[in-house]
Amino acid sequence: MENTKKKKTGDILDIERLIPRLISAWPLYIITVLIFMLIAFYFNTWKLDKIYSATTTFKINNSSSSNALANNSINFIWGGNTNKVDALSYTLSSRIHNEKVVKKSASYVFYYEQGKIKKSDIYKLDAPFIVEIDTTYNQIIKSEIQIEGIDQNSFAINVIVPEGKVYNYMKDSIIRNETIALPKTARYGQWIVGNNYKFRVNKNHLNYHTSKYSFSLVTIPEATRRVMQNFNVAQASKIASIISVTKNSKSLNESVDLLNNSIKVLIDTELAEKNISTVKTKNYLEKQIEKVRFKLDSATDNLQELQKQTGITNFDSKKSEILSKLVQLDSKKLEIEEQIEALTRLTPRSNSSVSNLIALNIAGLDVSYFMQNVSKIESLEDQKNELLKIYQKNTTEIREIDQKIAQARRDIDNIVNAHKSKLNTDLAQVQEKIDEVEFQVAKLPFQEIEFLEANRAFEMNNELYFNLITQLNATSLTLASNVSDITIIDPAKNQGQGSIGPDTKRNYLIALAAGLFLPFLYVVVKELLDFKVKVIKDITSRTHIPLIGTVGDLGDNSPLIVLNSPKSGLAESFRAIRSNLKFLYKTDPLHPNNKTILMTSFIGGEGKTFNSMNIATVLGSTDKKAVLIGMDLRKPKIFDDFKISNKLGVVNYITGNAELEEVIQKTVLPNLDIITAGPIPPNPSELILSKKMESFLSVLKDKYDFIIIDSPPIGLVADSYDLMKFADCTLYVSRYNYSEKNFINTISNKYDEGEVSNIGIILNGFKAGSGYGYGYGYGYGYGYGYFDEDQNFDDSLKGKLKRLFIRIKEQLF
Repeated sequence: MENTKKKKTGDILDIERLIPRLISAWPLYIITVLIFMLIAFYFNTWKLDKIYSATTTFKINNSSSSNALANNSINFIWGGNTNKVDALSYTLSSRIHNEKVVKKSASYVFYYEQGKIKKSDIYKLDAPFIVEIDTTYNQIIKSEIQIEGIDQNSFAINVIVPEGKVYNYMKDSIIRNETIALPKTARYGQWIVGNNYKFRVNKNHLNYHTSKYSFSLVTIPEATRRVMQNFNVAQASKIASIISVTKNSKSLNESVDLLNNSIKVLIDTELAEKNISTVKTKNYLEKQIEKVRFKLDSATDNLQELQKQTGITNFDSKKSEILSKLVQLDSKKLEIEEQIEALTRLTPRSNSSVSNLIALNIAGLDVSYFMQNVSKIESLEDQKNELLKIYQKNTTEIREIDQKIAQARRDIDNIVNAHKSKLNTDLAQVQEKIDEVEFQVAKLPFQEIEFLEANRAFEMNNELYFNLITQLNATSLTLASNVSDITIIDPAKNQGQGSIGPDTKRNYLIALAAGLFLPFLYVVVKELLDFKVKVIKDITSRTHIPLIGTVGDLGDNSPLIVLNSPKSGLAESFRAIRSNLKFLYKTDPLHPNNKTILMTSFIGGEGKTFNSMNIATVLGSTDKKAVLIGMDLRKPKIFDDFKISNKLGVVNYITGNAELEEVIQKTVLPNLDIITAGPIPPNPSELILSKKMESFLSVLKDKYDFIIIDSPPIGLVADSYDLMKFADCTLYVSRYNYSEKNFINTISNKYDEGEVSNIGIILNGFKAGSGYGYGYGYGYGYGYGYFDEDQNFDDSLKGKLKRLFIRIKEQLF
């Protein structure tokens, strides 16, 4: 009858095996967590600098100027009120703006504090001194200079790093390498001047304490990069145009000072650009006033000279009316000519320039309408740039947008040309009226004409001068009354805010997680790569063959543990196996008065012979006769431990060179005999398969109650399978932490397929408390200290520490 069973396959990662191993690795967890916590403490306390944050908020108002020219100017520059918020936000983060901040705050001087453990970057407000340099002089950068206070008025200078580079702050250029040489001492506020340096050290309100302080100069770009680091601009409210600016740095004073200086620079820049058109208008008016003043002075001198020569000082009412009409017409003509000239000064390719803006205002054009068309052109130019990323220049899409841009420019040109045409028409009309009046004047006597022309020139220039002065005063008043559209709501302030970094709690949690995870990973990987038998489940999960017992680790004891230490735990485990043998015997015995037990394993070293000798001993310790046969003809062993001769044995008997009585050897136990393998034969397999072997075992079965056969490993040769037909049961030995888990597969497959039967497994060398469970119910060879003869178990503190060390070593290696 075919006896087949479903094959068992073990898990890749056995949770029941892994969990005890993870728990038993607690010393490793403690060590790694402690190490990582110390590392986190080092980083939190010394390695990582504390980070401080400061914030300022400001509001962007609608243009506060009552002057239309100033309003339009700032709208042209910043893109109108709608885009002004974005423009200012971008400006705050720009390199040019932050270069101005560096120069305003003198941030090109780096300060350092040398503590007991490390050197830290600090800000000038955190140092006991502030360095002031003359940027018009060449300076030596990159050299480090230490300042130590001597008294209230003087200090010592120590050059730590003399090598540096000569740098020109005005041109932002490095000239050459240089070594700095400074005096040993100096006084606070005293300029220290050399060939390539000029600076002074001003005393701050802080004390030197126990730390040492130093400074070094850096380039403008390097200082700018530091200022721009960790700088965040956000629009806090779109409705109210409120911007929030945050700066993170290693010093709270640095964050506060740089933020406030940044906003001051922004306000100054915005106000200067807001006033640019007003300033240019003022300059234009001043130049015009100079010209008109010269003409007015000349006209005044000419009029006075005529009055002396002619004696005429005044006109009658009719002539005065003619003079007044001429002056009005001349002023109107001059105004129109100025408007035409302003239109001529327009530059089509710079539609949004301030010069164009002034020209448009002089010409009397609608600036807002002009701005709409300019914005349209700029929008089309942006669209074209985007399309050029996709299309070639000569494609239909590019030609169409070029046509739109050309049309928008023509619209502007049409506006300007139409206005210029109207001005020319007005100028012609005014000139006609002037000609009519001059025709009337021509009828007057020569002296009166000469005097009238002199008065005409004087009155015209005088009125023009008065108008220009009035405009200049209005422009100056506008310039003085203009204020920035930026209003600071909440300036940055040092209120003793705590640091925002490093996040010590997070770092400690990371350290804890790493300290727990790495041992976990180590144990898991070690478990995945560990193919040795470590727990009973490594065997039971892979086979249907029953496990009939476990045998503890022999240690330094004698292999004949049952014989030499009959009251030990190991001896008791063999007695337990003896009791379990009755469940393995064949139901139909091969001999009515004999039980034959075959011992085997997969490879050598698993404890097959050790178990054979001790099982034979426990069976021979009763009133039953037992014989132990060394059937491992290739590598005989039994004789060494029993201290008997291997000269005659199974080989001699099978080959007919000895009688049975000659090969049977007695032991100290009266009921236990031994037959060794004898000399190693050249053909062991043929001897085992011979008829003489079958008769040999048949004779022994009649003579003994138990036969224990120590056979060869099944993983190396097939001799054991040939001997199984003579056995009532087979005991397969697997060794803890030596045998691989898949060794059992060979005999298990044969068992599942019904090729072999009546097999039991012994787990040999099992160690209790090794992190893999205990396997209760399979034997007793692991209850150290319980049995009288377990003398090697040390329950003292020294023994406990020794075992703890061994466990840590096992987990690591």
